[in-house]
Amino acid sequence: MGRYNPGVKSPMRPTLIAFFLSAAVASAQQIPDPNFDATVTHPTYTTTHPHVAIDQAHDNFHTKDELFKPFADLLRNDGYSVVANTAKFTSVSLEGIDVLVISNAIGKLEYDNNNSTPAFTKPECDAVYDWVQRGGSLFLIADHAPMGDAAAPLAERFGVTLGNGFVFDTNPENFDDKDPTELVFSDHNHLLGSNPITRGRNGAERLHRLVAFTGESVTIPRGAIAILRLSPTVGEVHTREAVQPLYDEDAIKAKANLEAAARRWPIMGRAMAVAFMVGRGRVVVSGEAGMLTAQVFKEKDKDGTEKFVGKTGMSVPGNDDTQYVLNVLHWLSGVLK
Repeated sequence: MGRYNPGVKSPMRPTLIAFFLSAAVASAQQIPDPNFDATVTHPTYTTTHPHVAIDQAHDNFHTKDELFKPFADLLRNDGYSVVANTAKFTSVSLEGIDVLVISNAIGKLEYDNNNSTPAFTKPECDAVYDWVQRGGSLFLIADHAPMGDAAAPLAERFGVTLGNGFVFDTNPENFDDKDPTELVFSDHNHLLGSNPITRGRNGAERLHRLVAFTGESVTIPRGAIAILRLSPTVGEVHTREAVQPLYDEDAIKAKANLEAAARRWPIMGRAMAVAFMVGRGRVVVSGEAGMLTAQVFKEKDKDGTEKFVGKTGMSVPGNDDTQYVLNVLHWLSGVLK
């Protein structure tokens, strides 16, 4: 999701509103980037078309035709058949799906929207686990708080614990644009793991620099590969209120607040994305969603004129996030071994 925290207007049904960590886009509306180029020059699938289902049966913040549209368009142009999943998970509803993508499912929000009830029932978690065991592939994406709480039961069914916070780094070499939650994973800082997903199928697909736009941590289960490693200088705060001191306008105070928060909430030994096998199936768990789509912020001037005031994800120049999405799906669909 990146820089956003869902809010709630009604105790009966959650209505998502944007919470911006950056004051520069505090009044802007978050939308899929209409100018994102989803072209795939050499589509992977031209005769067969693996069936990708993007979940929207769990009050998902990201859906196929809205904020995850750039993701869906990119996959479709790579030769996948992309549909929306509108049913709760059962052995029957999962039939015929090759890759299940779940991005930012939400339960009932609570505690000033820093926490959520689970978005999935135990029978649903069991159904997805059994489906993966039999050969299905799962891409589970849960962004910063409160998304971790919502997805926790499903992640834990696969042996992954979600941090349900906001990860930041105290080392400027590991974050971008003076934003300590905008993490960089690169050849230079050695936080980009070496594995089939980061190497791709050839030199053109090799990843060199990825940028994440505010996410949570994930544990690394035995046998998993850490795609996006977190450095020893990271921390994770668990409320949006605790994030604000990290952006103090006084640079000296901001640095001191970062270091104090890292000492108070260290999370060494975790990652922001992991991949592993389960039975005959494959699983990727990501603690960040913004880097997997392309979003812009739109606001109106006083005269009613609309303009874009910022962007995140695949739209941001200088990163390999677009190829990262393709590589993850190639691994999940079996093109990458």
